[in-house]
Amino acid sequence: MIDQKHPTADDLLAERAARGLSVADRWRRDSYLQRLDWHLEAVVTGRERRSIIRSLRDELSVDQRPMTIAVADLGSPRALAARYADDPARLRPTWSIGVIWGGVAILAYWFSFALFTLGMLSVVEQSTLDEAHARFFFVDVLAFANGDGIGVGWSGDVAWILVPIVIIAVAVLVGARCWRALPRSRD
Repeated sequence: MIDQKHPTADDLLAERAARGLSVADRWRRDSYLQRLDWHLEAVVTGRERRSIIRSLRDELSVDQRPMTIAVADLGSPRALAARYADDPARLRPTWSIGVIWGGVAILAYWFSFALFTLGMLSVVEQSTLDEAHARFFFVDVLAFANGDGIGVGWSGDVAWILVPIVIIAVAVLVGARCWRALPRSRD
């Protein structure tokens, strides 16, 4: 005979899956787990991290309490990740955070480049100059405005490719805290 007073975890999971999480609850759960995943990356291996996240996702899916309470009871993602650490003093690089930093850095570079170029174009269009030449992070930029039209251009030399690559690489390495991968001296 099946005990109806004490449902199993599988019963709770099936019931919650049939009922489904609201969009807000899924957002709360997934955003918390994503932040936890970023912090876990610094303290455990990838396989362990995926296992921890999968387990917590399943537990949160069957939890009968409101999602805000269930997530709040887990504590901060950083503190929870620290509890999973084998050696809290030995941290790993966080490459996923580094990739985000790289993306933000290249977007900032492109935005700055576009503003610089449009500013040059504005100056050329409002002055008696037909064209103007300038450099932006080693890239030659041209802006022209004459009877034939207006436009901008930049050089096709290696700086056009090299500068963004260097910006991305530095941002990824700094954002990931790559120095954590270096061996430490044992005192």
